[in-house]
Amino acid sequence: MNKRFKTYETKSAIKGIKDLDLNSREVAFYLSRFDVVDSDNDMIKRGAFKKSLKENGVGSDSNRTIKFLRYHDWEHQIGTFTRLEEDETGLFAVGKLGKSTKGEDAFRDYEDGIITEHSIGFQYIEDKIKFVEDAEMKSGGFFQINEVKLWEGSAVTFGANEHTGVIGVAKSLDEKISMMDRLTNEINVIVKSLVNGKGSDERLHELEMKLKFLNAQLIEVANTNPVMKDQFAVESKSNAFDWNKVNDFFEIKQTFADYPKQAIANAEKGIRLNDEVGNVCATAVGKQRARDIVAGRGFSLDVLKRVYAYLSRAKTYYNANDEKACGTISYLLWGGEAMRVWSEKKLNELEN
Repeated sequence: MNKRFKTYETKSAIKGIKDLDLNSREVAFYLSRFDVVDSDNDMIKRGAFKKSLKENGVGSDSNRTIKFLRYHDWEHQIGTFTRLEEDETGLFAVGKLGKSTKGEDAFRDYEDGIITEHSIGFQYIEDKIKFVEDAEMKSGGFFQINEVKLWEGSAVTFGANEHTGVIGVAKSLDEKISMMDRLTNEINVIVKSLVNGKGSDERLHELEMKLKFLNAQLIEVANTNPVMKDQFAVESKSNAFDWNKVNDFFEIKQTFADYPKQAIANAEKGIRLNDEVGNVCATAVGKQRARDIVAGRGFSLDVLKRVYAYLSRAKTYYNANDEKACGTISYLLWGGEAMRVWSEKKLNELEN
């Protein structure tokens, strides 16, 4: 029995959102399905979560309640569960999204259709698993899971993506076209979200990374040659993706690096001040932005817009008399007032 009983495990993602209430910020979905053999050759049975839900579920007295995370990252809590229960289908959940930056970004991703999959973090229990023989299965059977320790439920984007690992093994033309259609649909959703431009800079950066990932997957699928009867029928099926929709995100774009020396000096000062307080201020995106400014790297138009949008919001938290405040340090990391004025002027020039 090839199972690890003392380690933290995650399950393949469950696709689909049952309901999203924009007013209450609640989303309903399944974290796990019963009586289905998954990619780990496991079949989870109803009752497998009963003990965990009683001890650590919604309404329990435990200080270790089951968490609502993103990417199975315990530093990335996006809300709290208001319902967790087993039904005839599987483990049903309702999560209420928080109003922190991470919660707000997740809310935008649900709203735009970016998040459509969920997964669980759990631990196997050795005496609650049995191997069920089935001669019709290549593996000779499956593992029946009667109980697990459930730690968390996560929204996942593409960490457990259904396309990963199967791109090169399309067995037919229809399967290849189906994969391309699914990837194309996902790309369209991402492009729409990027055009909307809502959420934090960190969220938009993650969307750009996913777009690049999906683009690479689509190219790989397009270059596969599955074994098929009608090998030349590809041209008769016009499911080609309109690359004009995403060209702006991949082609070499005009960049703007003529920002003032004071903006560079501000970024350098922000880095120094952040080091003095233990590097605790700003997101990874903000820190990288400062390094780019100091290095004199140019901004693409979409980054320029984001720089201006961020500095316009963050100006409220800047206090020149408090150089230990994270609001002050973050503002300087992005180039400060000199960068805000320059970026506004540059955007006005481009629009006129």
